[in-house]
This record gives sequence, structure tokens and C-alpha cells, in this order.
Amino acid sequence: MNKKRKPDKEDVVAIRNQLLDFACTKHDFKLEKEEYHQEGDWNGVFIVKFRDDPQEDRLHCHTPFGEQFITFGLDLDVDEEVWKSESENIFRVASRYDIAIYVSPRKENGERRHCRLSSRAWIPNFSQRIFGLTFSNLMDCKGSILLMLADT
Repeated sequence: MNKKRKPDKEDVVAIRNQLLDFACTKHDFKLEKEEYHQEGDWNGVFIVKFRDDPQEDRLHCHTPFGEQFITFGLDLDVDEEVWKSESENIFRVASRYDIAIYVSPRKENGERRHCRLSSRAWIPNFSQRIFGLTFSNLMDCKGSILLMLADT
């Protein structure tokens, strides 16, 4: 039986370097910070600047050591009252894009609910095209949620 090799630190560094090299006509990526944990995990945050829009976002990346995937995430903060009334619709929109949402626990002051929109890409198939599709899907999902919330 031929087992697939688990990604190691060299694979993670190669993916990190690929992300730094990726460029397209609509946005630039700049590494804001990164951490290599003792157990081998890698966390990186990229500032994404859009050339045709003053908008800027942070793309969070996480690669657990020895796993076959890299997780990408975008943050979304929602007013607590809006979250109470629209959370079901937010999850519904995200499910159309096959995006997971991780939600912070409710804060005592109840001001804003922090959410992270998240998607995985498999390391063995990782390429600029896969990254572009994953990132575009995350951005489209976030845009749809923000548009839906603007209508409320």
C-alpha cells in the first residue's frame, strides 16, 4: 500500500513562499506576521490591499503540522443585535459558498460578535489557481454577507 507523505516544515515553508509570490491584477499580498509553533504549526497573516479599491483585509492562514490542508480565513465583525436577528441568514449565505463560520462567544458588553469565515485547501493540490479560487470564494462570501446585512 502506497501511503501519502504528510507535509513537513519544508512543505509549509514552500506554501508560505508561494503565497508571498502570488500576485494578481486586483490585489497585493504582504506578510504582516507569522508564527512557527514548537509543535510545527504555522500561522500567518497577510494584508491584502486591493488596487482598484481603498479596501484592505487580513487573510489568516493556518497549517497544522503533519496535516494535508491549509486553512484560510477572513474576519467579520457583526453588531450583537444584528447577530441575534440575522445569524441564521448569515449561516445560510455562507453555506452557499461552502464556507465555515467560527463565531466568538458572546461578550459581556454585547457590542460586536467576531466571526471568522474559513475555507480549506488541500496541500497536495495547492497551486496559485487553487489559492485564487479559495480566496475569491472567501471574498465573495464576505461581500454577500455584508450586502445582506446592509439591507437589514
